[in-house]
Amino acid sequence: MCSRFDLNSDIRAFQVQLGLNMEDIRRIAMQDENRTANANDELRDDVSDDLDAAFEGLTGTRRPTDPTAVILPGQKVAIRSWGLTVPGLNSPMINARAETLREKPTFRPLLERRCLIPATGWYEWRKDGTAKHKNRITLPDHQPFLFAGLENGREATIITCAPSPAIAHIHNRMPAIIGPNHIAPWLDPMIGFEDLGHMLGPLPDHILAWHEETPGPQTSGPDRNQIDLFSK
Repeated sequence: MCSRFDLNSDIRAFQVQLGLNMEDIRRIAMQDENRTANANDELRDDVSDDLDAAFEGLTGTRRPTDPTAVILPGQKVAIRSWGLTVPGLNSPMINARAETLREKPTFRPLLERRCLIPATGWYEWRKDGTAKHKNRITLPDHQPFLFAGLENGREATIITCAPSPAIAHIHNRMPAIIGPNHIAPWLDPMIGFEDLGHMLGPLPDHILAWHEETPGPQTSGPDRNQIDLFSK
């Protein structure tokens, strides 16, 4: 995803679709409301607008270290910083290769701290010689989906796997996506990781869609020279 993904979904529709427990997000909204109320000497009874605002802070384009919505056991939504802090590395580890999770000391302690990271698309840059072409990859109908992830209570990382053949020309990795029938076992801490590895594979080709931006004038904007973080 070349250091970014999107989450563009209305909070209430998202909550209904996945049956999410939003109490932690609501608590944050209440705390923000109380701080504002104390400053203004007033308190509103209805915090629905603040709940919307709290969720909006977790949507849009997500980059490394951004606060990110994650789903924990019990369908509970929490907030984690995207990318694990690893001693000796200057950049957060935003992804983890599915094939080597049990071998890496960074990830091995987190195999029972699995989470899901909601998204509506991710970005990858197709290389063509020295040129890079920006692609946005989604489901065909742009519905939300769920990255497989690991979390440590403060931070989260996205698990990657080999790409689906349909997008292998764009990049040699893709995020592992957990389907509806696998949500419950993936989040169940009583199920060992050794029984879940089969979930971390590429999607069937017909499930994915992508759009490549038409090359424009060369600029020095933020999309140039993106770090290839899927190769880690």
